[in-house]
Amino acid sequence: MKQLLPILIGLMLLSACASKRNYNKAQKFDEAGLYSDAAALYYKSLKANKNNIDAKLGLQRTGQLVLEDKVEAFKKQYNNGTAKDAVYAYRKAESYYNQLSALGVKLIMSEEQKEYYLEVKDKYLDILYQHGMKALNLEEFKNAETQFAEILSIDKSFKDVQSQWITAKYEPVYRHGNELIQTSQFRSAYTDFNTINSATKGYKNSIELQNMCLEEAKVTVAVLPFSYKYRNYRNYTSTMKNSVVSELSQIKSPFYQLISDEAIKTVPDWTKTKDLSMALKYARQFGSEFEAKTILTARIDKYIKSQGQLRKEEKKGYLKQIVEVTNTETKLKEQKVKYTKVRYYEYSQENSIIMSLSYDLDRIDKDEKAFADNYYGEKKDKIHYAKFDGSYKQLVAGTWKYIDKDSPEDSVYDSEQSNKQLHELFKNKKEIQSIASLESNLLKECAQHVSKNLTNYKPEN
Repeated sequence: MKQLLPILIGLMLLSACASKRNYNKAQKFDEAGLYSDAAALYYKSLKANKNNIDAKLGLQRTGQLVLEDKVEAFKKQYNNGTAKDAVYAYRKAESYYNQLSALGVKLIMSEEQKEYYLEVKDKYLDILYQHGMKALNLEEFKNAETQFAEILSIDKSFKDVQSQWITAKYEPVYRHGNELIQTSQFRSAYTDFNTINSATKGYKNSIELQNMCLEEAKVTVAVLPFSYKYRNYRNYTSTMKNSVVSELSQIKSPFYQLISDEAIKTVPDWTKTKDLSMALKYARQFGSEFEAKTILTARIDKYIKSQGQLRKEEKKGYLKQIVEVTNTETKLKEQKVKYTKVRYYEYSQENSIIMSLSYDLDRIDKDEKAFADNYYGEKKDKIHYAKFDGSYKQLVAGTWKYIDKDSPEDSVYDSEQSNKQLHELFKNKKEIQSIASLESNLLKECAQHVSKNLTNYKPEN
C-alpha cells in the first residue's frame, strides 16, 4: 500500500493539471462566445476533476445553451423533416442531457418537447414495425431482424417487438438445425439449437431438439483393460489405463462420455474374458446394454524404464596460485605462478523412460473402426557436474602421474578455453529428475495424445 501511495498521488496531480489546463482553454472560448467549444472543454475539465466547481458552473451555463441548440434541431425536424430524423435529433439531445447528468450537471429539458417526441416516436416505430412484419411474412428474415432491432434500440417495450425480433433472428437458425437433423448431422444441429437456447428461453421446441441432438451426437466410450505385447509390461497396464481414463474424463465437451468400469462388468461372463479379442467380442455383443457406442482398446508395445546409478570419477588437475618469492639475484620480491597437484571428482547419472502405445476406437452401432493410432514417447534427464574441496575458480585442467613428485608425463592445460570448460562443470545442476517424475510426465503426454485423437473424431464428418 505504501508503494501505491506515491503513484496515486501522482495520478491525482496529473488529473488536477489536466482539469486546470482544459478549464483555462474553455474560458477563452467562452469569452469569445464559442459556447459549444467551451462546453466541450468544461466537460473534459470536470471529468478530470469532479471537484472543480468553476468547471461545473461553466458547463452548467454553456451546456444548457448546447442542449437548447439540440432541442431546436429536433423542432425543425419535427416540423419539416421526417419522423426518423426527428426521433434521432431528440435522442441526441437526450443523450447529451444524460451525459452531463452523469457528472452532476443538471440541465433543463422542455417537457413540452418531450410530448412531441413521444408522438413522433410512436409514429416512426409503427412504420418500422409494419415494414418488419411485412418482411417477416415474406420470410425476409434478415430485413425483418434489422427493422425490429432498430425498434428495440429505441423502445424495448413497443408492442410485441421482442418476440418478433426473436422470430426474425432465430427462425432461420431453427430451420437450419432441422435440416441438419434430416441428414444426421447432429453435432452441427446441436450447435444451432444451443445458439438459440443460449440467447432465449427456448424457441418453439428448440430445447427438446437440442437434447435429442446431444443424445444422438454423443460418443459414449467404454475403455477396455489395456493389453501388452510382452509379459514384463503387464504390471503397467492399470497405470496407463488409469492415466488415459483420467485425461478423457476431463474433456470439456458435451459430446463425449466415459462408461464406467462397473457398467462394463455387467456384461455376462465378463470376468471370464482372458484376452483382448475375446473382451472386444463380448463388448461388441453386449455394448448396447451398458450404453456404449464406441470401445477403446489399447496395447502397450513398449514400457522401458532405466534408472541410472550415480557415477563418481576421480579427476586430476592443478590448483593455480600466485605466490610472492624473493629473487636470489636481485633480492627483490616477485610474483610467481604456482601449480599444486590436486584431485577433484566428476559425477554423472542419466534416467530415461520410453513408452509406446497402440490404440483403436471401434464403433458398436455401425460395426466399423472409428480410428487407429499409436503413441511413442521418450523422456530422459541427466546430470554431469564436478566437486572440489576448495575454490574451483582456482582449479586448472591438466594431468599428472604422481601427486608428490614431478614426472615427464605431467601436463598443465592453463588456457582460457580449457579452464572455462572445467569451471562450467561446477556450475551444472546436481539434482536429477526422478524416474517417477519422468514417468508421470510421459503418461500425461500419452493420455493427452489419446484424448486429442478422440476429440478430433467427429462421427458426422
